[in-house]
Amino acid sequence: MSVQVKFAARSDVGHVRTNNEDNLYCNGIIMTVSERERPFFLSGIAEAPCIFAVFDGMGGEDCGELASLTAAQTLSEHSPKILRNILDPDDGECNFVTDANEQLLDIMRKQRLRMGTTFVMSVIGGASFRVYNLGDSRGFRVENGRLVRVTDDHTVAEEKVRMGLLTPEQADKSRERHILTRCLGIYDDEVPVSPAVYGPFMFDSNSGGLMCSDGLTDMLEFKDIAGIMKNYPEPSDAVNALVEAALMRGGRDNVTCVVFRIMEGE
Repeated sequence: MSVQVKFAARSDVGHVRTNNEDNLYCNGIIMTVSERERPFFLSGIAEAPCIFAVFDGMGGEDCGELASLTAAQTLSEHSPKILRNILDPDDGECNFVTDANEQLLDIMRKQRLRMGTTFVMSVIGGASFRVYNLGDSRGFRVENGRLVRVTDDHTVAEEKVRMGLLTPEQADKSRERHILTRCLGIYDDEVPVSPAVYGPFMFDSNSGGLMCSDGLTDMLEFKDIAGIMKNYPEPSDAVNALVEAALMRGGRDNVTCVVFRIMEGE
């Protein structure tokens, strides 16, 4: 029996920023330069294996946009190999991360600038999925109808939580919650660029997931996100409700999210 994945994605520049430094990858589709500057929406059905990801770029002027776009394009180039090796995972994913990081470093050296991007990615196979991340873009899974956070943030504030110096609640309000300790676009002698890996997570009758940039999680508390995901089981309804809620709370940053739900095919 085949496994199909219903998915939807939405990205918005928000109410404060003038440009959208986020990008995404949805089963072969990324946001082009022109698409980033206006509200973006996508929905569809993919057959497993498939890949979904969110990127949140950083840098002055257009650097963040270039970083996230470069990473999304690199994932597009690597996705065939990742999907071919779905039963022997991680090597392809790590090769993508290494290549994306090197491409960003090459641009920085040639243009004498500094930029980077976070990422969170779900690689979905025939019976399970894995999640990968660097930075503070977050991944969640739906387990028996309940939303569960999967990823850890790679930030100074989160490191202090792990050391017992801050509570999770204090970290969410800390000024250090956006100081990244790991991301794409960082020199090898600074920190490792290998991604954090979570899973595999086996499918159940209500399996699904959410990936988002911090433009969503900064505006909405976990309970708000979980409530929306429960009330809107259809991915297209969920992404619209999530982004609209973030915009109503202020929309201080670009906000991008991808929601998927596992369906059994014929």
